[in-house]
Amino acid sequence: MAMEWFDAGPRRCWARILGQVPAGGAPLVVVLAGGEQPELEALCARLEAAADGGRCTGAVLAGPLQVDWDADFTPWPAEDGRGRVFAGRADALLAWVRQVLVPAAAARFPLSGQIYPVGYSLGGLAALYFACQGGFAGAGSCSGSLWYPGFTAYLAAHLPAGPVYLSLGGKERNTRHPLMAAVEDATAEARRLLACRGPVAFVHERGGHFTDVPGRLARAVCWLLAPAGPGITHAGPQGWRE
Repeated sequence: MAMEWFDAGPRRCWARILGQVPAGGAPLVVVLAGGEQPELEALCARLEAAADGGRCTGAVLAGPLQVDWDADFTPWPAEDGRGRVFAGRADALLAWVRQVLVPAAAARFPLSGQIYPVGYSLGGLAALYFACQGGFAGAGSCSGSLWYPGFTAYLAAHLPAGPVYLSLGGKERNTRHPLMAAVEDATAEARRLLACRGPVAFVHERGGHFTDVPGRLARAVCWLLAPAGPGITHAGPQGWRE
């Protein structure tokens, strides 16, 4: 099925059905990774192949086309110590997802009611933050910016329900940015916290932060929507064990 474009309130959005819709409706995956069309098409192609091959259930993917990464995907105001300012407007984006995007998607597609935020980088931070607010079936944080000031402490006090998929490139900790260099420790701490309350995957990927973004997102969705349910807990790309 071709990608659809539509307006949901003030935001232009995209959506696509992948695979066969289950009898009770399809889960909705809200993709928080910006709106670069080549990457979205690559993500959908990988998931279409996975659904056709029985590696994940049919689903509807949808998300906003235009976002301000440093504002829309950050949970509270912060600075990185080098002049970069994060506005912390994720609560406003979450309200839009719940009140505008989900109803708009439900008007176009047969949905099951299960919703999974899955994001990349700061979008991965937002996906996990959304899950902490409740009302989601699970979440995927791919190369998530879990170094964000105060986030692991927040997570410890607001553990989400449902399975959570975490991934991180093996070279991401090598950045010269002192705040972002803590990303592997922060992601490992998030995994430790999340493992206390439900299924969690912590997948080490090859490469740095910008390596194979569609593939990392696709692996998160496949894990969350595996026909037998989430299973792996610690693996590398394509499921290889470490």
